[in-house]
Amino acid sequence: MEITVVGHLSRDLLITPELTRESLGGGTAYAMLAPAVGAMRSGIVTRVGQDFNQEYMNALRMSGLDLTGLRTSGPHTTRFVNIYDAQGNRTQRVEAVAPSLRGDDYLSHHLHSTIFHFCPLTAAELHMSCLEIADTSGAFVSLDVQGYLRAIEGDRVVPRNWDERDEVLRYVDSAKFDDKELKIAYGKVPETLAVEKITRLGPKIVIVTRDRRGSRIYTRNGRTDIPLVLADKFVDSTGCGDTYTIGFLLEYMRTGDIRRAGLFGATCASYNLETVGPYDMPSREQVEKRMKPYLYS
Repeated sequence: MEITVVGHLSRDLLITPELTRESLGGGTAYAMLAPAVGAMRSGIVTRVGQDFNQEYMNALRMSGLDLTGLRTSGPHTTRFVNIYDAQGNRTQRVEAVAPSLRGDDYLSHHLHSTIFHFCPLTAAELHMSCLEIADTSGAFVSLDVQGYLRAIEGDRVVPRNWDERDEVLRYVDSAKFDDKELKIAYGKVPETLAVEKITRLGPKIVIVTRDRRGSRIYTRNGRTDIPLVLADKFVDSTGCGDTYTIGFLLEYMRTGDIRRAGLFGATCASYNLETVGPYDMPSREQVEKRMKPYLYS
């Protein structure tokens, strides 16, 4: 298995000034990028409820993902309502949360993955055994921190203190934050100081996405700035961070080139902007073509 992506799938209701639409969501859904760009076997570990739409299951099957780690537990799939205003600011509500994931949800072939990528939607989604077992498997372990920084109060999603931060990050080789999440996790310290604290814990790579200002990728040897790769149109930004990170991981493990991997991930994210939900994933040929001018600029 080249990559196993772990986290809840969700039924996302998207509300913008222009449209209202339900879509398959959760970072795990964006693992459909992996087979599209030629990953050698890619799978997910997740839990859904009995309300999970058959059309979503069909889309996941048709993508080529290994779905042996998808289990149905209880009545409800995790359900997010994402409301965007005219400026693109998001308000979130949660209508349901599926049961948490544990290390014994892995099957034997998951433990032979080259990459484990964790993308929890909420702080209680992953039992620590998920990370512990991935770490001991010898895989490259990646984490999108988003879910750990969310609390659910009533049906609202609000920021939370990441009390287990240091314990979690010591199992991780690569950590992805957006610039706002980095401030929530580390307070009002300079970005470079926050990154230094993170790399002392274990991560060798820290990705900081910066919306329309592109992204920065830190390693223990320095910093690489990745420009925003322009999309042909803007439809929806949901899932761009997930698409970026999965694209980055696959290309980094293939080439060992931080800048190329960052541009590959940013280009994957640009295609994600052009549609609602984790559908119409680009092929490697499409990504390479759009990325090419940025490689030599």
